This record gives sequence, structure tokens and C-alpha cells, in this order.
Amino acid sequence: MSVVVKGFMPRQLFTAADIRRVAREQLSDLLILSPDDLITPEAVDVARELGVRLVREAPSSPAAADPPTRPALPVALPPLKMVLGASVVLDPFGEGLATPGTNVRLKDVVSSADGSSMAAGYMALEKGEFPWTLTYDEVDIVLEGELVITRGEVAVHGGPGDVIFIPKGSSITFGTPSQVRFIYVAFPANWNELG
Repeated sequence: MSVVVKGFMPRQLFTAADIRRVAREQLSDLLILSPDDLITPEAVDVARELGVRLVREAPSSPAAADPPTRPALPVALPPLKMVLGASVVLDPFGEGLATPGTNVRLKDVVSSADGSSMAAGYMALEKGEFPWTLTYDEVDIVLEGELVITRGEVAVHGGPGDVIFIPKGSSITFGTPSQVRFIYVAFPANWNELG
């Protein structure tokens, strides 16, 4: 007479130690494995040596399985957007915050209105400093001039082609000894609404 031992978990791993226990305790001379059970190569060898027959159940019929999921519908992506840098007119920004005589101008060119999770724009300063606390992450890419970002006692100086990362929560000063024009990329896109 054969006794059938089946795993009760959806997926079980059978090792050589499991086969030895089945044979030692004379639980069965037949071990039925579900389609998802795993068995080590050593366990297969030990079963053969100890006379324990291994039988794998056939997978359930497709009708009994979960219905197949439908392929995801294509997501409508926002349109591509290109901004001609030479056509961007910057607006005055942060009046009253900059040091006297500093001209700060800015223009968002990519925003949440474009379906983006990030914002991007142009910013320019003329000789001076502008304090700001970021409630978002920002990357600045210097196009022309020199950008000086100061946070506490640390200042970084970026020239054309340089990239500066400013982490969320930083209280900084944007500055330049002469003039600077740079691109900023901010996350999330509603950077100017966060307080």
C-alpha cells in the first residue's frame, strides 16, 4: 500500500533531508509534487537510492487557471515639445528678494501643463545675489557666464556646460559676479506652488 504525501503550501522546496525523513519515518514510498514544487537534484538522487518514487502532478487545465490578463491599453503620451532658446523672453522674478541692482529673470518652458512631472526653464541674473529655499530638487545647467550657488559656508562656481544639483530643503543663494544664464530642471513640476 502506498501513502501519498503532498505539500500544503502553494509552492514547496524538497531537499535531500526531506526525502530521508519521508523514508526514515516510513511516511510513504511515493511523493507527489505539485506542478510548482521545487526539488533539488540531490533530493532526486536520494529518492532513487531510498526507493521513494517521485511523481509530479500535471498542471491544471487552462480553463481552471486564472483568466489571462488583457494587454494594457497604450497610454496616450503628451506631445513632444521643443523650445527654441533664442525665442524665450524671461520675466522679472522674485522682486524685492535680490540684492539691490540685481536683475533676476525667469521663464518656465516645461511644466505640469505639458503633462510633465518635471519642470524646466531658463533663469538669468545680472551681478548680484538672490536668496532662495528649495522645496523641490533642482538641477542647473550653465549656458553662459558664471553661476555661484552658496549654501551655508559652501559655494560652488559653475561655468558654461557645468551642471549643479541642489537637493530639496536647501537654503541657498543664486549669485554671479557679472552675469549668468542657465537652464533649471525641477522636480516636481509644481515647484513654484510648494511652500
